[in-house]
Amino acid sequence: MKLNLLFYIVIIFNIVFFNGYSQDSINWHEALRLNNKLGFKKPYRILKTTFKSLEGFQSYYPGTNITLEKILRYHFYTAIHLNQKENKLLSMDSTEFQLKKNSSEEELTKETIELIGNMFFGSNELKEVPFKN
Repeated sequence: MKLNLLFYIVIIFNIVFFNGYSQDSINWHEALRLNNKLGFKKPYRILKTTFKSLEGFQSYYPGTNITLEKILRYHFYTAIHLNQKENKLLSMDSTEFQLKKNSSEEELTKETIELIGNMFFGSNELKEVPFKN
């Protein structure tokens, strides 16, 4: 009986410790909306970035009252994966686009939105962003 109890305690500890607090779960910030109506297997994009935290994504996107993080994650259906080896965008159809090594989160966000805005479906998303007049 004691052996079974110890076994279950070890299993629960491993599940919580290794799955609940993995580095990836801290660095992966899922899209705030999914675009299921397009019929893609993956209803969101992924921005992989070398930046280490979302702190730099808290400034406002130029011409809006929307943070860099929110404009990507909400308006452009984009998950943000931090602390990656390189900057790249994975589109909803899984096409990979290499991005420049940017010096700021704002530059990276501008490059990403320009790229998405030039895509067929992304151009409609860009039109819906509430820019200041």
